[in-house]
Amino acid sequence: MMLKEINLRWLATPALILVSAFVTNAIIMLLCHYNPLEAYQAAVSGAFGTGRKFGETLVKSTPFLMAGFSVAIAFRCGIWNIGAEGQFLIGALTATWFGTKLAPIFPQSPWIAVPLCLGLATVAGGVWGLIPAVLKVARGVNEVISTIMLNYVALHLVSMMIDGGPLQEAAKRGPQSDRIVQWVFLPRLFPPHRVHLGIAIAVVLAIILTFVLFRTAFGFQLRAVGEGAAAAEAAGISIVHNTLRVFFISGALAGLGGAIELTALTRRLFLNFSPGYGYTAIAVALLAKLNPLVTVAAALLFGALTMGSYSMQREVGISDKVTLVMQATILLFVIGYSSIQLFRRRVSSQE
Repeated sequence: MMLKEINLRWLATPALILVSAFVTNAIIMLLCHYNPLEAYQAAVSGAFGTGRKFGETLVKSTPFLMAGFSVAIAFRCGIWNIGAEGQFLIGALTATWFGTKLAPIFPQSPWIAVPLCLGLATVAGGVWGLIPAVLKVARGVNEVISTIMLNYVALHLVSMMIDGGPLQEAAKRGPQSDRIVQWVFLPRLFPPHRVHLGIAIAVVLAIILTFVLFRTAFGFQLRAVGEGAAAAEAAGISIVHNTLRVFFISGALAGLGGAIELTALTRRLFLNFSPGYGYTAIAVALLAKLNPLVTVAAALLFGALTMGSYSMQREVGISDKVTLVMQATILLFVIGYSSIQLFRRRVSSQE
């Protein structure tokens, strides 16, 4: 079963990371003269207190989840794709272009327009992901450097397109696009609540990706390359082929995430469309130990932190920036525990 990858011992490290992070943040709150128990109680109530609040938590979790898939798949193959942020933006940009320029000439049917929009954005994100892949296999360019640089290229490309560019709104009131046409809207599941079909798509993808990773030949090759590229190549597994495939899949998942966020919620593109989903996704994926199914829970946590921060600000008076501090603390503990485990492996291999 796929769930064999998930057991109590396997989950011990993420649990320890979360406990350490929440204790550390509680100490920080105490030093700032806030009551951490009241703060956490307000956060839980704000994220899960009612059906509407839980729905909003799911909505906030979805971009973390899609970008988390992107990072997890790449890292599983030993590829340090830090470019999920840029790939997310390219997906949103493609969806905007389709929804404002192409969709008006298509039949006004969501059954045609929505899948086509999401499909184009997915391909665009994948193609954008292939750029660092080609640089890596052809010229040996480090993917960390190239993907980070491409994030800024994507960010400025979005800015250029909607701030005086061909996708800026017709009224020219500001740096944003026109609203996409209505038949490209991703359906909402329980109107008037904002819970949308993209959440269901993400959960289905989690199941599919977990199956592919742990129950297919491609998943075995991907994990083998991640565990040891030299040994995998000696066994006949193509490093170049898998690098190209994984970069495309990773970029495609992030691009789909950007399109879902745009077609389901914002419905127009603007500056600062992403508050850093692609970067936060690194913490999401690492906390989930690069397992797509567990990434659902990790993304839900980060979505709950985002929703809970509003309640903490309103009820306890804590700045909503405390969410960023909590996310950073979790990331630091993830890196710390991972470094300890890596050090132990190296020591044991030398004995």
